[in-house]
Amino acid sequence: MGNYVNGEFVEDGKKTELVSPADGSEVATVILGTRKSALEAIDAADAAFHRIWVKTSIGERQRLLAKLASLVQDKSYDYARMEAANTGKTIRQSTLMDIPLGISHIEYFANTDEFKFSREITHPEYPDTTGIVQNAPMGVIGSIAPWNVPFLMAVWKIAPAILAGNTIVLKPSHHTPVTALMLARDIQDAGFPPGVINIVAGTGSEVGNTLCTDDRVSMISFTGSTQTGKRIMGMAAENLKKVTLELGGKSPNIVMPDADLDHAAKGILFGIFLNSGQLCESGSRLLVHNSVKEKLIKSMKKHLQGMKAGNPLDMETEISAITTRDQLKKITDLVDEGTTQGARVVFQRDIVEQVPENGLFFPPTILDDVTQSMTVAREEIFGPVLTVTSFSSAAEAIEMANSSKYGLASGLWTRDMKAAREIGSQIEAGTVWINDYHLLSAAAPRGGFKKSGIGRELGLEGILEYTQTRHLFLNEHESDFDRVAYGLIMSDE
Repeated sequence: MGNYVNGEFVEDGKKTELVSPADGSEVATVILGTRKSALEAIDAADAAFHRIWVKTSIGERQRLLAKLASLVQDKSYDYARMEAANTGKTIRQSTLMDIPLGISHIEYFANTDEFKFSREITHPEYPDTTGIVQNAPMGVIGSIAPWNVPFLMAVWKIAPAILAGNTIVLKPSHHTPVTALMLARDIQDAGFPPGVINIVAGTGSEVGNTLCTDDRVSMISFTGSTQTGKRIMGMAAENLKKVTLELGGKSPNIVMPDADLDHAAKGILFGIFLNSGQLCESGSRLLVHNSVKEKLIKSMKKHLQGMKAGNPLDMETEISAITTRDQLKKITDLVDEGTTQGARVVFQRDIVEQVPENGLFFPPTILDDVTQSMTVAREEIFGPVLTVTSFSSAAEAIEMANSSKYGLASGLWTRDMKAAREIGSQIEAGTVWINDYHLLSAAAPRGGFKKSGIGRELGLEGILEYTQTRHLFLNEHESDFDRVAYGLIMSDE
């Protein structure tokens, strides 16, 4: 699989074999692009923006996005199979969630009527004039995506940026570039003009840094770790690029004493064990009222025992692999540190005999007796590990939830909808699910508070992130105010 630059597939770069973390089988041979590849993609995007794309109508952009959604739909099983093989997530998840969700999100941007290029305003100080505020595109967008949900990330980076009138160079993770490169073929077949969308797989040091430092790139959209986000922000500051960052999370799931505990148990497990916890907004911190903690843990254990382990490429399997060996080591080290600091393992599935010998796996794990000072309560594990801390009042739960340096998402479980609104509105997070978790709508903005990021993706807010406002001040003729204003520096003879 080559990179996609200026409407063509190119093979300039290092040929790399990718193997599946699910079972060690060979997935694909990809070309990892270089700084030269990135510069050529920027050249193409810059030319396409000024010559073609900025002049297209919103309707034409949406027509092409609709065509793209249709083409992907026709190959949805192929996308699902390759997404699972490349990332190690279950094919069940990629088939029933990731790929269909991505297609529906392309369709959302292809059909939304919320985004307007301009609106008319009045100037109350100058009644004889009119104002037009335009949402003008930024230009060339450099987008850098993570390895955990590569297809969804490609959709989220491309669709709103393109709809807003920008061109783009997308750098998928060099660990999981396969479905983004597959998408390039459908982008070509959909009829997007050459250079509008460019996809270059490669490392951060080669491709990512080039995007962040080239003057022709007007904006960087990054999803990944907080530490990398800080470095990207520093590079972008050198030439004053706009930056949006969707970064780490340590999201709390709060269970009130009146919650439907069986519903909450299933939702909490979905919140942390989907994709083996390798999602930025995973609900990794369970904050539960002390009166229902034991009953809730008992219910969770029952459901966890029934989760099917096996090869994630088998449709019956429900436990995903860990996508990279480095991530597996990080999870292992953090759990070891947690138990050393006093956390107690109250559940850990034995899956060794059920999963492929050559796969990368960490067993679903629950750590109880976790205090706020422990590393596992403060740092993002990004794996299938749930920490449990109890509270005695709503005020204490809110304080615990907000004690994190992160603020990406939260869950809240209660039957009292009035209290849910009140508590939810006090949680410092970009998304608060009430009696649910992980359900993403293309119409809803997604992003974080505090060290979880800057800016938003999806929804109208996500489109507007890719724009800059221009104000046209229209005056048809000289007015009395003009005469007064001009008289401040010149007398009327």
